[in-house]
Amino acid sequence: MGTRQVRIVLVVGLLLVSAVGCRPWWIEECRRRDCSLHQASRRSQVLFGLHPQDMDADTRGIIAREAGLLVNPGFAWNVMEPERNRIDWYWADLHADFAEEERLVQFAGSFAWDGALLDDLPAWVEDITDPDELRAVLHTRARRIFTRYPDLYAINVVNEPLETFGSVPYDNHFRRVLGPDYVAELFEIVAAEAPPWTELVLNEIFVEAIPAKADALVALVTDLVTRGVPIDSVGLQTHLIFGEPDWDGFRATMDELAALGVGLMISELDVPVAPNLPDRLTVQADRYRRVVETCLAVAACDVINVWGVDDGNTWIDWFLGPGWDPLLFDSELARKPAYDAVRDALAGGREP
Repeated sequence: MGTRQVRIVLVVGLLLVSAVGCRPWWIEECRRRDCSLHQASRRSQVLFGLHPQDMDADTRGIIAREAGLLVNPGFAWNVMEPERNRIDWYWADLHADFAEEERLVQFAGSFAWDGALLDDLPAWVEDITDPDELRAVLHTRARRIFTRYPDLYAINVVNEPLETFGSVPYDNHFRRVLGPDYVAELFEIVAAEAPPWTELVLNEIFVEAIPAKADALVALVTDLVTRGVPIDSVGLQTHLIFGEPDWDGFRATMDELAALGVGLMISELDVPVAPNLPDRLTVQADRYRRVVETCLAVAACDVINVWGVDDGNTWIDWFLGPGWDPLLFDSELARKPAYDAVRDALAGGREP
């Protein structure tokens, strides 16, 4: 065999090894180098984020090492504008400055949220009953946000438009004042003020757990896209409070949404496990892994954001009570098996 033929055989062999054997190789290399979640996520071409429930030094250090994305909670309307035209930039600036220091892309939290269980609507907005006045206020809010923060990667325009545990539109303040087409109108308002590079997101909860809600979400997004409403991405929160989801059903929902041409995000991931569940940390790690793998199996899914850093500071304690420990780090900031499961899944990359 000639030298050129040997080279061809070697190159083909290397290509075959790359095609079928790179995933375990990269996983082992990532483990050996103790790469961060952010470094692992670059193998999968996704943005990985950790949502700050606090901004103490330990939390900042973990986020700086592990994340490439920061969801900024300082955009909550009742925080940013508790009284009409009295703007408090402190919390938004605090997180934005940290994001800039650590070179994190920034995702603005909810633009206009009036939810069934929680919301961030100031009382003065709830008092507005004139549709034109509310539209003017929304335009002003969007204009202020993008004037001060023109480099936002994404903004959560409409949060939880469907009933929390149901599949029909939630009768929130915007629906009551602006009418049943308020979702489209909010996207149009934000698009009129936003730069073209900022992704406009619709975010929904419990889609993986309630099949009728998944169907309703697909129908809603289908209607928006068909009418040319400027929606860019859909955030699937993925709080796994109901235990093991129907993975095939979750994947099918993601495929249906992706077929509409929108991006997909796992936007608020956490995996609570019952305090008395046997092998709870192993179960938790497997569920985290399955979520990441489901996202990576869909090309349109390009963001995975975990909703908190450590078990000592999580909204789940309010929602379910203490002891459900839903995050990747325990209350002492030690990595849990779920951390390794997420990192391995990210380091494995997407299937060719």
